[in-house]
Amino acid sequence: MRRTLILLAATIVLALTAAPSAFAQANDQNCADFPSQAAAQVHLEADPSDPDNLDADDDGQACESFDYGDGSGAAPPSAADDGSLPFTGPGDRQLPIGAALVTTGLALVVATQRRYRARHVRR
Repeated sequence: MRRTLILLAATIVLALTAAPSAFAQANDQNCADFPSQAAAQVHLEADPSDPDNLDADDDGQACESFDYGDGSGAAPPSAADDGSLPFTGPGDRQLPIGAALVTTGLALVVATQRRYRARHVRR
């Protein structure tokens, strides 16, 4: 039983290691995430350590070189902006690798249980 739990725990750890990195994404923001320079400045002043690197030249002004468009506060549309959202799902290999790890782990658990039962059958 102890081996089964160890194998199951190892399988879970390996599956989580291969899980999409989207689960661990930080709240990383850049200048395009704000509707105006003023909004970016408010965000910078809320956390002066600037973990998002909004003030690239360390002069206290956030996103000073980013073009926010015509002054309406809206970010300028990009060349490829067709209204669709960007793909943020798993990569091409992450799901197959994760599925293979889970399947292998389950096969090991089943094989271990069969061997354990075969050795401990009461005769």
